[in-house]
Amino acid sequence: MTMENRRKLALLNLCRSFLNVHGFITPAENTRIHNRIMKWQDKNDISISEAQLYSVDFIYDDNAKEEEE
Repeated sequence: MTMENRRKLALLNLCRSFLNVHGFITPAENTRIHNRIMKWQDKNDISISEAQLYSVDFIYDDNAKEEEE
């Protein structure tokens, strides 16, 4: 569970940052989400390195096709 929680933390921060940078959330919403993530991090005693934080990414394939059955 610890590795999964570290992964979640990195993903949460990536998603929050993406939404903030691209204007999908207001600065106030960003702060509220950030504080909520930090509260979850503290409650679950999770810490990750900067390298771990920056290791997570979105994967997008513009040529992806639905699998045929």
